[in-house]
Amino acid sequence: MSKNFIQKVFSFIFIVMVMLGLFGTNAMAEESEDGDVYYLSYKKYVAAENPDGSKTITYNDITDQISNLLEEGLRRYESGAPKDGDDGYYKPFTNSYGFWYETSGFEKTVMGYISGARVNEVELQFSNMKKAVNNGESVEKVRAEVDTLVSMLREDADILDDLFGYSNGGNGGGSGLAWTTFGAVFGIILREGLEAILIVGAMVAYLIKTNNKKGTKYVYAGAVIALFASVILAIILYKITSGTSNSIPQEIVEGVTALVATVVLVYVSNWMISKAESEAWTQYINEKVETSADSGKMLALGFTSFLAVFREGAEVILFCQQYFSRAGSMDHGFIAVFGGIVVGLLAVLVIFILIRVFGVKIPLKPFFMATSILMAVMSIAFIGAGMWELFLDGGLAERTGGFVLSLSGTIPALSWMSGSDTLAFFGIYPTWITLIPQIILLIITIITFVLTIKGNKSKKDKEESEEATA
Repeated sequence: MSKNFIQKVFSFIFIVMVMLGLFGTNAMAEESEDGDVYYLSYKKYVAAENPDGSKTITYNDITDQISNLLEEGLRRYESGAPKDGDDGYYKPFTNSYGFWYETSGFEKTVMGYISGARVNEVELQFSNMKKAVNNGESVEKVRAEVDTLVSMLREDADILDDLFGYSNGGNGGGSGLAWTTFGAVFGIILREGLEAILIVGAMVAYLIKTNNKKGTKYVYAGAVIALFASVILAIILYKITSGTSNSIPQEIVEGVTALVATVVLVYVSNWMISKAESEAWTQYINEKVETSADSGKMLALGFTSFLAVFREGAEVILFCQQYFSRAGSMDHGFIAVFGGIVVGLLAVLVIFILIRVFGVKIPLKPFFMATSILMAVMSIAFIGAGMWELFLDGGLAERTGGFVLSLSGTIPALSWMSGSDTLAFFGIYPTWITLIPQIILLIITIITFVLTIKGNKSKKDKEESEEATA
């Protein structure tokens, strides 16, 4: 992997971030035929209903407004209105996710206080609803999908409002809520950081174990640069979403980064498996390939580290921003959020140290095999997560429509998958849009591993035969 290639990838990611402003849409408050006011975005609702910030907006309030928006979409759909445009029936359905569920913080709060698996279930239901609308299903079918979605949102809203004390007319919870907030923030830091630290820790242990400790500077540099880049990206995304009421740009950046990371992880995994035999690595070191080829390998590891950290960094910052916005309404709220961040980071550091220490003690061949398999598994996880973030969360499926959109709905026989946090960690969801690329990559990975291992063994047998006849 050359420096020129890496520079091109960095340029591509930068261009994607700059172009994200194109995805913004101005949302307005409108009035349906029966006189009820609804809002196409959460931020317009807040500006109209709570301009001075004195009113507590509950999660049931948010659900009410999403329900009103979807009812307006149904009214337009049933009346034969055109699909596209501000007066079209599709905009209320599509805005209900990116301009409401995410922008209001509903999604992030559910992920922290209920579960990430629940967010997956709700997001899939948003997708099922939009798929039914896009496919021109009957009004009854679309209403059934809408009712299911609103029911799920209402269930989560009741849990959150009880937790925050909103159900009793209160303005927040006590110390019990602070501990729950601490646990939620800690869980997010640990969950989002785990993917990155598994990759970074394995690569550092790999370099130290192979007597190439100087290469660790590339990995550490990639991680540190990613942290700064994450802060900058979080600021850019916040500015973009503040101006457009739209959360979709964040999903697009995460999706693109995940897919780029997939390519790099496949490359690194294949390189590592090719050195799985002790003799192969010894020969590699003895040949002293420390010029352009070797520096290219080190840059590849550094770039992998950058992508692993960068992909999670901005998301974590935006998650924490949401918790800080609610911290003032609870006892010891800010202490709980800061405490969750600090303890979460310490936990991630401990995991890194364990990987670093125990990884070096594993025998060479098993270590190479385990590390290359880890990279392969993470590449499969990243391609699933990237497709999810681009096509479902980022709205690319509905923009593309047709066959692509048909692949984004829930596979009925696999609907149970959406309730698993473990499967979500590995980017496995019950949709063909995510599973097909993963299956293809899995097949390619297995074939590559088998051929490489056979090649290593044949090379080893040949060398042993030559030594015996010498």
